[in-house]
Amino acid sequence: MNKKWFYCFVCACFLTACSSPAFLMKQPLEIEAKQTNLQVKSHIPKGFFPVDLNIVAIGDSLTEGVGDSSKQGGYVPYVVKFISEHKAVDDVRVSNLGKRGNRTDQLLERLKQEEVVAKVSRADIVFMTIGGNDMMKVVRDFFYNISLKTFEKEQSKYEARLSRVLERIREINPGGHIYLIGFYNPFLHSLKSVNEINIIVKQWNEASEKVAGRYKDVTYVNVEDVFEVQESLLAKDQFHPNKKGYELIAQRINEYVLEQQEEMNSIELAKPEAE
Repeated sequence: MNKKWFYCFVCACFLTACSSPAFLMKQPLEIEAKQTNLQVKSHIPKGFFPVDLNIVAIGDSLTEGVGDSSKQGGYVPYVVKFISEHKAVDDVRVSNLGKRGNRTDQLLERLKQEEVVAKVSRADIVFMTIGGNDMMKVVRDFFYNISLKTFEKEQSKYEARLSRVLERIREINPGGHIYLIGFYNPFLHSLKSVNEINIIVKQWNEASEKVAGRYKDVTYVNVEDVFEVQESLLAKDQFHPNKKGYELIAQRINEYVLEQQEEMNSIELAKPEAE
């Protein structure tokens, strides 16, 4: 396998490792678009959007917004703004529970914490980024004996952990809609000749989409192609998105949200009138 491929992943590992330890992790950012007292909802009301909407964003550094020069929380504020402007939405409350360095196993443990459970249980919509650090752990654990087969083997374990995460969220919140946001390849332009990275990212994205497809009201959001543009969408660390990158991720998420809303409206219109 191309040595450059190892070097780029090692750099990524150091970036991740430097931001992951507990003593360096920031506390989850609480963003509130509008102040309101919200009651627990067991499902998304008719018309897809309720008048009062409770949103939770959870996962790793992409949800926390690492790399965003505005320090506003990455993709989250853009998505919130889009949803807030919907005519059926009155008040919106958002909790950003993104935590840099989080893997699926760590997120599963966080989903047992009282404060996290309380917020997730009230969510009408959950946005989640997770899995990137799972890939990086494969590199760290198998650095001296790594191959595509190694990633394929570890991918099945990742799928099992991701399934447990989604099942746990469903235990806490049976009715909220979950948007699972996929991966992107940060080395797409800097290491064009190293095709192995593209293969791994594509395979793990497909695995995430497959797992999401097993659950009701879980939508997989593909953002891989967002970073194919020539414009630089990476922060100074050349790994996390910059402000523009997060904005484009949000635009893609918004497309899926809008599509989901239109599908819900179509179902309502198709229902026969009660006699």
